[in-house]
Amino acid sequence: MTGILAYGSLMWDNALATYRGEAVRVDGFRRAFVGQNTTRWGSPEHPCPQIGLIQGGGCDAVLFELPRRKSNLRQREGTRARSVQLGKNGRRVRAKSFLPSPDAGVWEDAEDLVRGLLAAKGSVGTGEEYVRALIHAMDLWKIDDPLLRDVWEEVRK
Repeated sequence: MTGILAYGSLMWDNALATYRGEAVRVDGFRRAFVGQNTTRWGSPEHPCPQIGLIQGGGCDAVLFELPRRKSNLRQREGTRARSVQLGKNGRRVRAKSFLPSPDAGVWEDAEDLVRGLLAAKGSVGTGEEYVRALIHAMDLWKIDDPLLRDVWEEVRK
Protein backbone atom coordinates (compact mmCIF):
# COMPACT_ATOMS: atom_id res chain seq x y z
CA MET A 1 0.00 0.00 0.00
CA THR A 2 1.02 3.56 -0.64
CA GLY A 3 0.03 6.40 1.66
CA ILE A 4 -1.14 9.59 -0.07
CA LEU A 5 -1.43 12.67 2.11
CA ALA A 6 -4.31 14.97 1.18
CA TYR A 7 -4.28 18.44 2.75
CA GLY A 8 -6.29 20.44 0.18
CA SER A 9 -8.47 19.62 -2.79
CA LEU A 10 -7.46 15.94 -2.80
CA MET A 11 -9.51 15.53 0.40
CA TRP A 12 -12.65 15.59 -1.75
CA ASP A 13 -11.29 14.25 -5.04
CA ASN A 14 -13.25 11.41 -6.67
CA ALA A 15 -9.96 9.65 -7.51
CA LEU A 16 -9.55 8.91 -3.79
CA ALA A 17 -13.20 8.47 -2.76
CA THR A 18 -13.11 4.67 -2.85
CA TYR A 19 -9.97 4.32 -0.73
CA ARG A 20 -9.67 4.17 3.03
CA GLY A 21 -8.69 7.47 4.60
CA GLU A 22 -8.13 8.81 8.09
CA ALA A 23 -7.34 12.18 9.62
CA VAL A 24 -3.70 12.41 10.78
CA ARG A 25 -1.41 15.01 12.27
CA VAL A 26 1.41 16.34 10.08
CA ASP A 27 4.27 17.82 12.10
CA GLY A 28 6.69 20.22 10.48
CA PHE A 29 4.30 21.42 7.75
CA ARG A 30 1.45 23.91 7.71
CA ARG A 31 -1.08 25.06 5.14
CA ALA A 32 -0.49 28.28 3.25
CA PHE A 33 -1.74 29.77 0.02
CA VAL A 34 1.19 29.07 -2.26
CA GLY A 35 1.41 29.72 -5.98
CA GLN A 36 -1.61 29.96 -8.20
CA ASN A 37 -3.89 27.86 -10.37
CA THR A 38 -4.61 29.15 -13.86
CA THR A 39 -6.87 26.37 -15.17
CA ARG A 40 -9.15 24.63 -12.66
CA TRP A 41 -10.06 27.45 -10.24
CA GLY A 42 -8.45 30.41 -11.99
CA SER A 43 -7.34 31.68 -15.37
CA PRO A 44 -4.19 33.37 -16.67
CA GLU A 45 -5.99 36.72 -16.26
CA HIS A 46 -7.31 35.90 -12.78
CA PRO A 47 -5.21 33.15 -11.16
CA CYS A 48 -6.57 31.44 -8.08
CA PRO A 49 -4.36 31.28 -5.00
CA GLN A 50 -3.99 27.60 -4.14
CA ILE A 51 -3.43 25.85 -0.86
CA GLY A 52 -0.15 24.05 -0.26
CA LEU A 53 2.00 22.78 2.57
CA ILE A 54 5.09 24.70 3.60
CA GLN A 55 7.73 24.06 6.26
CA GLY A 56 6.93 24.96 9.84
CA GLY A 57 4.29 24.30 12.45
CA GLY A 58 1.86 21.46 11.98
CA CYS A 59 -1.58 20.71 10.63
CA ASP A 60 -4.10 17.93 10.22
CA ALA A 61 -4.67 16.23 6.87
CA VAL A 62 -6.08 12.99 5.47
CA LEU A 63 -3.97 9.91 4.83
CA PHE A 64 -5.39 7.67 2.08
CA GLU A 65 -4.16 4.12 1.55
CA LEU A 66 -3.87 3.20 -2.13
CA PRO A 67 -2.61 0.06 -3.81
CA ARG A 68 0.81 0.73 -5.33
CA ARG A 69 0.74 2.33 -8.78
CA LYS A 70 -3.06 2.70 -8.80
CA SER A 71 -3.13 6.45 -9.03
CA ASN A 72 -3.08 8.94 -11.89
CA LEU A 73 -2.84 11.80 -9.42
CA ARG A 74 0.49 12.99 -10.80
CA GLN A 75 -1.25 14.09 -14.00
CA ARG A 76 -3.97 15.91 -12.07
CA GLU A 77 -1.55 17.57 -9.66
CA GLY A 78 1.03 18.41 -12.32
CA THR A 79 3.95 17.49 -10.08
CA ARG A 80 5.67 14.45 -8.62
CA ALA A 81 4.67 13.30 -5.15
CA ARG A 82 7.37 13.69 -2.50
CA SER A 83 7.82 11.80 0.75
CA VAL A 84 6.79 13.44 4.00
CA GLN A 85 6.94 12.21 7.61
CA LEU A 86 3.81 12.40 9.69
CA GLY A 87 2.46 11.29 13.01
CA LYS A 88 -0.07 8.45 13.11
CA ASN A 89 -1.24 6.99 16.41
CA GLY A 90 1.88 8.15 18.20
CA ARG A 91 4.36 6.85 15.61
CA ARG A 92 6.08 8.32 12.59
CA VAL A 93 5.11 7.09 9.12
CA ARG A 94 6.07 8.06 5.58
CA ALA A 95 3.55 9.10 2.96
CA LYS A 96 3.60 10.71 -0.46
CA SER A 97 2.25 14.21 -0.92
CA PHE A 98 2.02 16.71 -3.74
CA LEU A 99 3.88 19.69 -2.32
CA PRO A 100 4.17 23.03 -4.05
CA SER A 101 7.32 23.91 -5.93
CA PRO A 102 9.96 25.46 -3.65
CA ASP A 103 9.95 28.55 -5.87
CA ALA A 104 6.17 29.08 -5.66
CA GLY A 105 5.42 32.34 -3.91
CA VAL A 106 3.46 32.43 -0.66
CA TRP A 107 0.50 34.82 -0.55
CA GLU A 108 1.59 36.78 2.53
CA ASP A 109 -0.75 39.78 2.25
CA ALA A 110 -4.27 38.88 3.44
CA GLU A 111 -5.97 41.59 1.36
CA ASP A 112 -4.20 40.48 -1.84
CA LEU A 113 -5.14 36.88 -1.08
CA VAL A 114 -8.84 37.69 -0.63
CA ARG A 115 -8.89 39.89 -3.76
CA GLY A 116 -7.23 37.08 -5.72
CA LEU A 117 -9.73 34.49 -4.53
CA LEU A 118 -12.70 36.74 -5.28
CA ALA A 119 -11.46 37.51 -8.81
CA ALA A 120 -10.51 33.92 -9.71
CA LYS A 121 -12.68 31.91 -12.08
CA GLY A 122 -11.55 28.79 -13.92
CA SER A 123 -12.92 25.74 -15.68
CA VAL A 124 -14.00 24.04 -12.43
CA GLY A 125 -15.24 27.05 -10.48
CA THR A 126 -14.35 30.27 -8.71
CA GLY A 127 -11.84 31.04 -5.97
CA GLU A 128 -14.70 31.44 -3.50
CA GLU A 129 -16.04 27.99 -4.44
CA TYR A 130 -12.53 26.55 -4.03
CA VAL A 131 -12.29 27.80 -0.44
CA ARG A 132 -15.85 26.70 0.33
CA ALA A 133 -15.05 23.19 -0.98
CA LEU A 134 -11.88 23.08 1.16
CA ILE A 135 -13.84 24.06 4.27
CA HIS A 136 -16.57 21.52 3.49
CA ALA A 137 -14.05 18.69 2.99
CA MET A 138 -12.26 19.61 6.20
CA ASP A 139 -15.57 19.60 8.08
CA LEU A 140 -16.34 16.11 6.75
CA TRP A 141 -12.97 14.87 8.04
CA LYS A 142 -13.36 16.84 11.32
CA ILE A 143 -10.27 18.88 10.54
CA ASP A 144 -9.93 22.55 11.42
CA ASP A 145 -7.41 25.02 10.08
CA PRO A 146 -7.42 28.59 11.42
CA LEU A 147 -5.92 29.99 8.19
CA LEU A 148 -8.72 28.57 6.04
CA ARG A 149 -11.44 29.56 8.53
CA ASP A 150 -10.15 33.15 8.58
CA VAL A 151 -9.89 33.31 4.78
CA TRP A 152 -13.38 31.83 4.40
CA GLU A 153 -14.81 34.47 6.75
CA GLU A 154 -13.36 37.20 4.52
CA VAL A 155 -14.21 35.61 1.16
CA ARG A 156 -17.86 34.86 1.94
CA LYS A 157 -18.72 38.41 3.12
